This record gives sequence, C-alpha cells and structure tokens, in this order.
Amino acid sequence: MLKTSCTKASSPRSLQLISQSVLKRCQSTIQQAPNASSPAEAHVKLNKLPHAAVPPSYTLATTKSFPSLEPLSFVPVPSSFLAAPLRRDILWKAVVFENDNKRTGNIVIGRSDNGYSRRKLHKQKGTGKARVGDANSPIRMGGGRAFGRREPNNPHTDLPYKVYQQAFNVALSHQYREGKLTVIGNTEVLGNDQGVHECDTVEMDIVPNQDLSTNVHEEGELIFENFLRKHNLKNVKHILFITNEFPENLHSLIDEKYGKKITIMSKEFVGINDILKANRVFVELPALEYLAVMNHVE
Repeated sequence: MLKTSCTKASSPRSLQLISQSVLKRCQSTIQQAPNASSPAEAHVKLNKLPHAAVPPSYTLATTKSFPSLEPLSFVPVPSSFLAAPLRRDILWKAVVFENDNKRTGNIVIGRSDNGYSRRKLHKQKGTGKARVGDANSPIRMGGGRAFGRREPNNPHTDLPYKVYQQAFNVALSHQYREGKLTVIGNTEVLGNDQGVHECDTVEMDIVPNQDLSTNVHEEGELIFENFLRKHNLKNVKHILFITNEFPENLHSLIDEKYGKKITIMSKEFVGINDILKANRVFVELPALEYLAVMNHVE
C-alpha cells in the first residue's frame, strides 16, 4: 500500500503527508501496551486473569478411632485422590474392565461335541408334525449350541492403567464427597495412643489376634453389635472395611452373622466395583496412604 502511494505521488507535499500518517499509526500501536517491552509481554498482560486462583493441592480427611468413631486429627490427602470430579464415563469403562476380567472363557458344547448320532429322529413326511433333525439340534433339550465358542475364548478386555487409576480415584472421591468414607487411624505426629479412648483402637480389629477364647469372642460380637446400633448401620445394605492387614478375628466375628452385608478386604485386593457397591466405607489410615500412592495420577 505504501509502495503504490509512493509511485503515484508526484510532489514532496504528498510524500510528507504519507510519512506523517505512518508515524501516527506507530505511535497508536505503542500506546496500546505502554509498559510492555516486547509484543509477547503485551499479549500476556492483556490475557492475564486478575482474579484467577490456584486450586488446592490437598484436602483434609478426618481420622477417627474405632469403634466409637471419635475424631482424632486431620490428615492431608492429595486432591487428585479424594477430590477428583465425578466422571461417569471413566467409571463405566473401569467397571466393564473389571467384570470382563472376572469372566472365564469356557468352551461351549456345540452340535459336533455331543454324543448323539446324526440320524433323523422322525421321517420327513407322514407324521403330521413339523420336520425334525437329529438329537444334536439346538432347539431340543440336551442339544448342542449353534455356533458354540471354541478356543481361544478369552473375554478379557484391556484398559490403560492410568485410566483405571483415575477411575479408582473418582470412585473413592465420590464416597468421600457423599460423606460415606471414614478414615480409621491416627497421625504419627500425635502418636498412635494420644487422644484415643481406652476402649478404642486405631485399627479395625476388636479382638486381639492372639486371644481366641470363647468369652473374648462373645464380647467382640457384642461390641460390634453395639457399633452397628450406635452409628445407625443396622439398616445399611452393604458396608466395606478396607484394612492394612487382614484381621482374622474380626472376619470370623462378621462372617458368621453378617456374611453378605459386610465385606472385609485387604488393601491390595480392593476394586472399583467394591467401592461403588458399598453404602459405607471404613478404611484404615495406612491402607489409605497405600491406595493414594498406588493410584497417583500426574
């Protein structure tokens, strides 16, 4: 545009007007970003959000004693582990992945696998009924299945490990957000015995492992019965206990009377289905730390 104007100009007066217009444009451009030393810095200052805030990196979880559930202290937990937003699509993929890996690819008996002969059961015409085949027909009781599966019959599916980790965090965060997750334990800073009532423990084991007497066993049943009644857990459909080490005595107390209602699992065997099916989740603090490390997503 400047080149065309210069070629058309025939007098010094016109050249002077053109130079003045170009100078005014440069001055107006500089005034738009007076404090910027470069165009890149001016772009950053124009797009900067004045009220932007950094989201918190940690959330606080309350640790409690067992079985009274008295609050003891707070423990910081990464927000990506207990404050992850709800993602139903990722949960669906993880649940399908777990269910597919539980299936077994058994061989289905087909028409050629049965021991029946290939002879027709009735003649083709003259019976007044529909024509029939041999005893291996899929429409008959005991017959083989049409297009039965053969080896290899593997129903397992794949899912990226990071996606599964994220789904695990989403499931646990949902229970924490709904107020259904309880952490049992105490921080090492305060000590395991400080602030704990003499009848309580920081582990989910009512009866000591070395004491298997009948009286102690009956006392443990009574304590656990009072625990369910005191915290309104009698009508809860399913309760999940996640422990650092599998408590044999607590399992023996629960399995006899609350076999299907209450599940006790060690930290290594907890799945997403187990967390989502539970109406209340009780987890020991060392088990929670283990799960946070194993399911850390960058």
